[in-house]
Amino acid sequence: MNDDLPVTSQSFRKLTIVASAWILLLMFAGAVMRATGSGLGCPDWPLCYDQLIPPAQFGAWLGFLHRLIAGIALLLCVSLAGWAWRNYRAYRLILVPAFGAVALALLQALLGAVSIWSQVQYLSVIVHLLAGLAYLSATLFLATVAHLPAKYVTTARRLAAGNHRDYVRYLWLALASTLLLLLTGTVVTSTGSGLACPDWPLCGGEIFPAGASVGMVINLIHRFSVVAVGVVLAGVVLKTRRQYNSYRPLVNWTTAMGVLFLVQVALGGLNVLLQMPAVVNALHLLLAAATWGALVIATSLFYLTANTLPAPAVAETAEPQAITGRQKAAVYFKLTKPWIMILLLVTTAGAMFIAAKGVPSISLMLYTLLGGALAAGGASVLNSYVDSDIDQMMSRTSRRPTVTGLVTPEETLFFGLALSTMSFLVFVLFVNTLSAALSTLGIIYYVFFYTLYLKRATMHNIIIGGAAGAIPPLVGWTAVTGSFDLGALYLFAIIFFWTPPHTWALALLVKKDYARARVPMLPVVAGERETTYQIFLYSILLVTLTVLPFTFNMLSWVYLVAALILGIPFIYLAWQLWRNYNKSVSKRLYKFSQAYLALLFVVMAVDRTLF
Repeated sequence: MNDDLPVTSQSFRKLTIVASAWILLLMFAGAVMRATGSGLGCPDWPLCYDQLIPPAQFGAWLGFLHRLIAGIALLLCVSLAGWAWRNYRAYRLILVPAFGAVALALLQALLGAVSIWSQVQYLSVIVHLLAGLAYLSATLFLATVAHLPAKYVTTARRLAAGNHRDYVRYLWLALASTLLLLLTGTVVTSTGSGLACPDWPLCGGEIFPAGASVGMVINLIHRFSVVAVGVVLAGVVLKTRRQYNSYRPLVNWTTAMGVLFLVQVALGGLNVLLQMPAVVNALHLLLAAATWGALVIATSLFYLTANTLPAPAVAETAEPQAITGRQKAAVYFKLTKPWIMILLLVTTAGAMFIAAKGVPSISLMLYTLLGGALAAGGASVLNSYVDSDIDQMMSRTSRRPTVTGLVTPEETLFFGLALSTMSFLVFVLFVNTLSAALSTLGIIYYVFFYTLYLKRATMHNIIIGGAAGAIPPLVGWTAVTGSFDLGALYLFAIIFFWTPPHTWALALLVKKDYARARVPMLPVVAGERETTYQIFLYSILLVTLTVLPFTFNMLSWVYLVAALILGIPFIYLAWQLWRNYNKSVSKRLYKFSQAYLALLFVVMAVDRTLF
């Protein structure tokens, strides 16, 4: 036997996909059985009530259907093993997983029988799940091998030293933590602890309820596991995009893993809020298995192709410069981009005053601003981690700590994830769930959707990505009210329309930098004339929008006068820039736009409080 990969037939490749999909269906059917309490619908095995065809009972037919799906899955795996033996017996990367899948299918059947004989004890259910995940992993690994071009002949035994091994450790950590999450979820279900905490993400309105029952403890362990696994998977996605962005299959599967995880978490919350309906409960497990599957495929891809990959896009082994502890702290603080953080906190605090129609609770404001600062800082640090490859090409960013070596990429990634996690915990513990969700959404949108995708993919990056910067006032508003209304959406819209003229004014100043880094900002793609025209149009839209609250009696004439005093110079500078472009006007507009937004929110807060 050898580790070379042959050119597999199209039919064999299709069969590996069908088998993997069928095993996912089998896991879904098993989840439906547990969710509906039909685990003992057929109390004997392999028959059902000593009959081949079950009696006319819902639970019995559900158990029979699950066994039928399992039988078909076994036949599919036997077919794969027979095909592999006949055509690819010299290739262990095909033969071993093919026969391993058959062995695991038989083990699954045996464990299913044990679950019936033991009256579905939770320990046997957990072992059954472990075997099912191994079963799915075997067919997915086989599918990955079958679909790879024959030129890929490396395995983990011959992985290149250094950075590749470092990435492999991330993948194994992700596999281990995801497996732990699946196990804790299974314990929640099999012990009937799903509704021990009837609210989400808290438990009885608290994060650590006093006098918690065993069911509550089990539930909370699972929820804390979700946070931990989310951080690990986020790290894998970011590290993949940073080091192996040119290897699209790996990027695509790790991204799919991240998206599936987020949907699965949302479905888990919905599952609790809807009182554990069977279909939602089963879909929750199905998405968990799909997340595991995407991670297995990503790991398999890397395992099989690492030595054919180019060196990581950004070196991960550069030694940091020797600096004192105080200097290091200053560097970490600089990574959070405090000048951006302050502006975001002003909009958050302004929204709180507006929503409260006066001075909100001081403790609530402090906790909200602390959570907002952590969220803004975490997003900025992760942005610097991802963008370090283009930062070194741009004069404006070439002195950032991630470029100069004052911090290592590993330190940057850990710091950004830690700040983001602490932000979520602060909001959940001391503010409210909705604000925590919105703050986390802002981080995800800015880092994963804007930085990783939009920024480098389209000249409309700023228009679409501007939603991330518009989320802080929503966080402040919901911190006070616990809900949305027209006023919150109005604040969101102001920042959304403010972002393009503000950012394009800066982009005009560093157009050559963006061109060198191949970032398709509007001035690079459409030119200076079109950019200045768009700035002028958006400035008119922005100032018009700021006048509307007075017409709807949301704010008084005091606000109207202030909005016009601030808005007219904004439009005038934008008009000047369009009529006769020069860098000095662009710089003035950029600087003025920062002060404009801060002052506008201050004026709105004062007007809402005093008038």
